[in-house]
Amino acid sequence: MKKFYLFSALAFGIWGQAQNYTNGYFMINEGQFGSANGSLNFIDNTDQIIYRPYATENSNGAFGATAQFGTVYGGKLFVVSKQASDNDATYSAGGRLVVADAVTLKKLKGFNEIDGKDGRSFLGVDEKTGYIGTSNGIYLFDIENLTIGALISGTDEVVDASPDPYKTLNQIGNMIRTSQYVFAIKQDLGIYVINPKTHQIVQTISGSFNSIVQAKDGSVWAIKSNQLVNIDPMTFAQTNYAIPTKKYDGSWGAWNAGPFTASIKENSLYFFPIDGWSTSNTLVKFDVTSKSFDENYLTVPSSAGDIYGAGIRINPQTQDFIITPNEFYYTDRIIRFNKEKVQQSLLTVSGNGWYQSMPVFPDVNAPIVNSAFPTETVLTGVVAIDLKNVVSDDDNLSLAIVKSIKSNSNTSAIQAEINSNDELVLTPINAGTANVVISFNSNGRVVEKTISVSSSSLATGEIKKLQLSIYPNPTADILNIKTQDKLVEVSIFDISGRQINVKINNGQVDVNALQKGNYILKVVTEKAVYQEKFIKK
Repeated sequence: MKKFYLFSALAFGIWGQAQNYTNGYFMINEGQFGSANGSLNFIDNTDQIIYRPYATENSNGAFGATAQFGTVYGGKLFVVSKQASDNDATYSAGGRLVVADAVTLKKLKGFNEIDGKDGRSFLGVDEKTGYIGTSNGIYLFDIENLTIGALISGTDEVVDASPDPYKTLNQIGNMIRTSQYVFAIKQDLGIYVINPKTHQIVQTISGSFNSIVQAKDGSVWAIKSNQLVNIDPMTFAQTNYAIPTKKYDGSWGAWNAGPFTASIKENSLYFFPIDGWSTSNTLVKFDVTSKSFDENYLTVPSSAGDIYGAGIRINPQTQDFIITPNEFYYTDRIIRFNKEKVQQSLLTVSGNGWYQSMPVFPDVNAPIVNSAFPTETVLTGVVAIDLKNVVSDDDNLSLAIVKSIKSNSNTSAIQAEINSNDELVLTPINAGTANVVISFNSNGRVVEKTISVSSSSLATGEIKKLQLSIYPNPTADILNIKTQDKLVEVSIFDISGRQINVKINNGQVDVNALQKGNYILKVVTEKAVYQEKFIKK
């Protein structure tokens, strides 16, 4: 039995102090099937590998056998393995699902069984609920209480009853959460579209899809053997784009998350072509805006080995490509290219048989409100406020941030709802005032905003848009205010609350004379009151 555990002891012998698990990324390792459970390494921003930090924090703990998928959601690390344990005498198995603190890596709970199914993937749905993808079906997971719930009805549809795990066609693959729906791949059947509020399938998109992602512009993309398929995130209408000469035919045999990914910083998709068990070392780029392919975008040196596991993911902080080749199915390497396609590092992972399944990136930043959102408004009719670009997150797609009404203090006076277009719709019902709290959930981290809404009568007339933008922010000279409403008052305050005199002309605020630092801009229009932080640089 081959062992490669000495390196973890060497690494941690010189560690000596707690690590910061936000200055790099995790690498989930399948482990050597038949003799070793799954594990995790950490690669910091200087390309130094810290071996087995999860084992160090958890008394030589490991994951299950063939750890295949990992993600960070709501401050927790979720690692999914195919089997509960392997023949590993050194590192104790954690089960098919392990939940740990994403910063300290301390284990919170492990699960050997998922209703008798093997693990495949995990998706955070909201602050309280996650979905577990398995070898057949999707199960609810209570994030607050760390318990596995019921099967989502219909997701265990049998496509093939073969007992051979390498031939079964019932697996759940990758899952994504848009602002409105969950899209989950079902092998050889199609894509389940699930309402995350009711956990019910609303539609099944038929087809032999391999993987699915969401692009920066919010569009949903699935990949077939020789096609990229654009799926409208609301109507589910499909548009096919033939891959010119390459194909993506694989990743289901011994399922892995697959080398298909999207950038959250630019409107592009990337994949390594697959032909059965063989993966090409030449990366393909698809420009979502121009709908064009570059089939020779980047080539990984063949000497590094063949692309393995998820193969490629993009670091949301640095935009670096993290690529995982494996030479002769034995020597694991990590190659990092920057966004200009220049190779930055090539790491050989000490020891043999890690079998890297996928990189997982820490959730470094909380979501922030970066566009003017009103603090007060007086309704004379129905008002709609577009929320799509109100909040951003450097770790997540803005259009994937989930918006919801947390509370409404006076439902008898004001009706508040968020429609399918991510607009906050405020409708006066009777005279009165209500405080409406809006919740923005980005990858499990939540920021809230409160708007005070007043009305003197029942709604009449058409829906009016309530919009205001402030740009650029930060600024060195001029701050522009753009709105269709009449400006009533514009004021600037320093962080102590002291009002500062500045020149204001036709929606342009001259901040040249201000010292560098943080300020608050207060804008009063005929319909609403806004308060927005800005930076004078």
